[in-house]
Amino acid sequence: MPGASADTVVGLTKTMLARRRGARSRIAVSVVHAAAFGLVVGWEPATVWLALYLAIQAAEVLLFDPDQDAAWRHPPVVGWGVLAMNALVYGSLALFAVSRAGVVGLVLAGPFFASAVLNALVTTQRSSGAFIACITPLLGYLALSVWTAFGLSGSWSFAAALALILGLMVFSSTVTWRAVAASQAVVRAARAEAERRRAQAEALTDAKSAFVAMVSHELRTPISAILAGAEAVGRDPARAAEHAALIGQAGRMMRALLNDLLDLSKMEAGRMRIEDVAFDLPGLIRDAVAFWSSEAAGKGLALTVEGLENLPDQASGDPTRLSQILNNLLSNAIKFTEAGAVTLSLGGTAGPGGFQLRLAVCDTGPGLTADRLARLFTPFEQGGAATARTHGGTGLGLAISRELARLMGGDLTCLSAPGEGSTFTLQVNLGAAAPAPGRSPPPEAGVRVLVVDDHEVNRRALDLMLEPLGVTVVLAESGAEALDRAAIQPFDVILMDVHMPELDGRETTRRLRARAGPNARTPVIACTGSDEPAEIERCRQAGMTGHIAKPIDAASLHRALAEALEAAARESAAA
Repeated sequence: MPGASADTVVGLTKTMLARRRGARSRIAVSVVHAAAFGLVVGWEPATVWLALYLAIQAAEVLLFDPDQDAAWRHPPVVGWGVLAMNALVYGSLALFAVSRAGVVGLVLAGPFFASAVLNALVTTQRSSGAFIACITPLLGYLALSVWTAFGLSGSWSFAAALALILGLMVFSSTVTWRAVAASQAVVRAARAEAERRRAQAEALTDAKSAFVAMVSHELRTPISAILAGAEAVGRDPARAAEHAALIGQAGRMMRALLNDLLDLSKMEAGRMRIEDVAFDLPGLIRDAVAFWSSEAAGKGLALTVEGLENLPDQASGDPTRLSQILNNLLSNAIKFTEAGAVTLSLGGTAGPGGFQLRLAVCDTGPGLTADRLARLFTPFEQGGAATARTHGGTGLGLAISRELARLMGGDLTCLSAPGEGSTFTLQVNLGAAAPAPGRSPPPEAGVRVLVVDDHEVNRRALDLMLEPLGVTVVLAESGAEALDRAAIQPFDVILMDVHMPELDGRETTRRLRARAGPNARTPVIACTGSDEPAEIERCRQAGMTGHIAKPIDAASLHRALAEALEAAARESAAA
């Protein structure tokens, strides 16, 4: 409504709606008042007053019909005027009684005006303008009552006492109105917040339900591939390499899903940590592009890189997380682009503290609507069920990528429009250039490794990953068995599962360090599903010298083994 604020219109609408609901009560009270005052002033004037008051009520009902209008459709002054006229007509009965019956009428006028003020207080909590409109005519009547009291008694003291009492009543009513209005505003705000949270909870529940269904689908796919591949290996040994490749691909899919879930859990708990190590920045970019080039070529897309020469040769930061974000962006761009190109643009600003990397992935895909763009970085969202069915995935990648970017002092944003493709821009802060660390040499053949794990599948998996290195592997299925084996034969490295029944990995390591024997100082690498700093510190305090997080892949296992052997060699040389 032009000239009126939304709050004014809403408050007046609520007030008029409340008064409409209470119309029958007001009419019943007015009939009682007309009968009571009729005994004093006569039935004719009381009947005329009642008819006039009922006409005002009818006008109020006709002006505001909640069945026809969602809000008060007239200027607010019209509503205030109707309420003021209502109070003016209503209070005239008491004033007439005072003029006709003198002191008796004045006695009746007191409680009559008190009830009128109370009614105004109760029915106008949502609109200060409505309260003022109702109370103003009554204030005039109260002032006339005081003047009439002086005329009847001839006593200024009596008039002054009545004025003080009536003034206190009006003041108390005003204070009460403000207090009740404030408390109702708090209640309304609390209800609105509760409703908002309820809607959020329902939306999150729906999203998580869809997410669980999606994860179930994502798990069934690689599990089916693993089972089919394993069965095919036994049925068709000649194609074992092909079947093994299928099993490996399925395992990597499951590991990617698990990593997403673990990353999301860490972020929600505020436990995600960013490393700071030296790495080859251009090499990281080239590796990612090379990995996705065949995927892009298979879809007939051009995958190009611009500005690689603008990057420093070395940087300091978290290469694993940076690679995770970049691979996610390239994967999405290729996945959702059917024709055209995907362009990776690189740049940044060098400073005394390091390098601010700016990386943009631009595609020629279908683009995003404003609604989907607003939900793009929300966990469990994937742009709709059709997207999940067509392209798969969990809908966590972008949410995790943005949080990682922010943990690295930057951000991940997106610009997109339907039919115009999408551009994802990553900005992160990297540390000053430093020499990249050299790779540890692989373990030499003849190295003896004790693998301790209560699950046979885990023991066999570690054995298979170590077999190509030519190392000698000894298996133990419990902490007690590991201590027995370590007491009679030396090992170069021990891979120790942390969580085992009866005697866990940490207690096993404590006992190993406490006893004299050939393995009291042998490096012990903790194998656990947690890479939390607190968990790693507990392992270190138990005497473990290294850590590797499950699920374990061959590359990380070989690296951890080589580092443990290298550290043991340095310690031996120093001794």
